[in-house]
Amino acid sequence: MTIVTLKPVITEKSMNLAARGVYMFDINPAANKPLVAKAVKDQFKVDTTQVRISIIKGKVKKFKGVVGQRTNKKRAYVTVKKGQKISVFDIKEEEEKK
Repeated sequence: MTIVTLKPVITEKSMNLAARGVYMFDINPAANKPLVAKAVKDQFKVDTTQVRISIIKGKVKKFKGVVGQRTNKKRAYVTVKKGQKISVFDIKEEEEKK
């Protein structure tokens, strides 16, 4: 059995999605949709309606003439039932400076 670690992604894009009930997480590369749905339910006590997964390929970079590649990432987009929220994404915006 694969252990699923959910690392919340806090960016401008993820905050816009969170306002619509879709939450973004970086996950273990071996995880699949049912495991992610169960992990979200266990960890955050919310019901999921949809889980989408995408793989972000690592960039090819050069350092001192040596070609290397950054690691690939796996990201999950989790939709929760209406009226439910995940508190990690409930960040209050700072007041605008005068």
